[in-house]
Amino acid sequence: MKNFLRCDLHVHTDYSFDSSVTMEQYARRAVELGLDAVCFTDHIDINNHRNTFQTFRFDERLKEFEQIKKKYSSQILLLLGFEMGEPHLHPKETAFLRSMQPDMIIGSVHDPAVLEGISDRRSYERAYDRVVRDMVNYGDFDVLGHVDALRKWHDDFVEDFDYVCGTLERCVFRGIVPEINTSSMRRTGVPAMPTAEAIAHYVSCGGRFVTVNSDAHVLSQLDEFPEVRLSLPNGAELCCFVKGKPCLHL
Repeated sequence: MKNFLRCDLHVHTDYSFDSSVTMEQYARRAVELGLDAVCFTDHIDINNHRNTFQTFRFDERLKEFEQIKKKYSSQILLLLGFEMGEPHLHPKETAFLRSMQPDMIIGSVHDPAVLEGISDRRSYERAYDRVVRDMVNYGDFDVLGHVDALRKWHDDFVEDFDYVCGTLERCVFRGIVPEINTSSMRRTGVPAMPTAEAIAHYVSCGGRFVTVNSDAHVLSQLDEFPEVRLSLPNGAELCCFVKGKPCLHL
């Protein structure tokens, strides 16, 4: 790996239902850490538990972002995006997000209604994997978010390596960049997923770009495991996103 771009592109602010950190607090901390860029990717979820799309403060968030971006423009690149839950199940809302020309959209599977009622854990895990694959096949997003979200509820969750590799192959085909999400490292101490072995497979299939992100919800989690960037396999290059386009240099 020859590219050492330091970015954290999965960060939640107080515009997400589960964070109270302001954009400016993150910006100040990112400058202290020496980051090149940070992308604010607040939650858009539409499921049986919540609908943040209906109540999201789009205009207020954009106005605040432009103010903070201007204030810190000489110190760091600040970017604005979204983390969309199950975008393939909500194409109209996803199209609306895209129309706002965000720097990036993360596609993640959280808790879709289609999985409710599956009580057997093994069946649920396999169904979850299928929803992730369906989402990638749909493809109207930039970055594949955490593929190990189930570890939030089951510390002993084990990835289906072959299935993850198959999903990463589809990422290559759809032009989607996989995220190595380090949140599982702080929860359980296990290696971040996708693992280095899975990313090596992605590269062998023609993949190039990856992101390494904290999924921060509190200030101390920002860029929590910078060493993960140094463990990427040969051929994997860290990228950033500007207006939906991956770039290697800022």
